[in-house]
Order: sequence, then structure tokens, then C-alpha cells
Amino acid sequence: MNSISKEEYQQLIKGADIIEQDSFGLKVLETKNNEMIKLFRRKRLFSTALLKPYAVRFVDNAKKLHSLGIPTINIKQMLWCPSIKRHIVIYEKLEGELLREALIKDQENPTELFQQFASFIAKLHEKGVYFRSAHLKNILLLPNGTFGLIDISDMQIKRQSLNINLRQRNFEHILRYQEDKDLFRKSLDSFLLRYNSTSQLIEKQAEKIEQTIKHIIS
Repeated sequence: MNSISKEEYQQLIKGADIIEQDSFGLKVLETKNNEMIKLFRRKRLFSTALLKPYAVRFVDNAKKLHSLGIPTINIKQMLWCPSIKRHIVIYEKLEGELLREALIKDQENPTELFQQFASFIAKLHEKGVYFRSAHLKNILLLPNGTFGLIDISDMQIKRQSLNINLRQRNFEHILRYQEDKDLFRKSLDSFLLRYNSTSQLIEKQAEKIEQTIKHIIS
């Protein structure tokens, strides 16, 4: 990881469009070369980020996802800027459409897209991916019709498939927003049928998943 000066940082972001910022400053920018610049700060004085910064987790998660055959971003560079106390990750922009937007456009006949999404989530769970930031604005529908993951800092990748408790908790993350719950209601049966047929769950486990999702969107 290379260190850069404040002047080099300012040159890096010169001309880039601001995609996301908060009261602490810039968070995500997009350059004219279709590259994304993501800035990471340590949120608490004492935290696990002291041992493994969020930027390192972000990069490691990208590598692990690629090794599992799950589409995600391609990392180009990781930097540290002491003067602004930020880690910086530069990566190629993953082209695609936010899943929420795709589902809103396809509301008249969303069943097929929901079935594809169900297979994708089942694949993540079977491969041990616990994506806590999973929701319909952090998953892209890619031009080739598959799905890709973005904003992958808050993630754990287990050595075996997720147990039923983690799957239930993950659906709470996926359906955290009311607009997504409303979208799910229209194709819930199709989603559950495809998720359960793709997953290697016994009948009682499948029933728990169904009960969890129905409770969340009720």
C-alpha cells in the first residue's frame, strides 16, 4: 500500500464526480476514466479497523468473491493519505443497473427477474457469503443478465455454506427498506420456490426461511 501526499490526493480526485459524501467528507467519486475512488475512515478510535482497515477488507473481499466465481469489482490500487487520514481504493466501475431500479421497471412481469435473483442469493449462501450490506441498491443487474456485488466492505465469507440462522439474518439485511419489501410481495412465491430449489435445505429449514421473509415484509 503506497502513501500519497495531500497534493497527490487532490490531483487524484480532480475532475471526478462526487457520488456519495456525508458530514465527514467525501466517500465515493467517479473519474472520467470510468474508475471509482472510494475513501475509508476509521469510525471509532478503538475498533477492529486498527488491525485490519476497512479498505483492506474491501480489497480482500473482492479477491475472495472473484475466486468463488461471483462477479464484483476489479481493484486497481489501494492507497493511504496521512494528511486526511483516509485509505483510498481505486477500482474499475462495474457496469450495470441497480437491481431495485430494474425491478421497478419490470413491475408488470417481475417473476423471471425475481427467480434469477433468488438463484443468485441461494448461490451466495451456499458458497458461505454473508453479505451484511446486501440490499437491492448494492446488487447490480449486469449487461449479461447476471448479478454483481458492490460496496463489499461489510461481508464475511465462511468456509462452508451459511447456517439457517445466518440466512435468516441476511434476509433481514436484504429487505431492510420498505420499497424493497413492497417489490418482494408481488413475486414472493416465485422467489421462495427458486431459492429453496437452488439451496440445499431440508424441508424444515425451507419453512423457516419462508416464515422469516413473510414476517419481514408483513
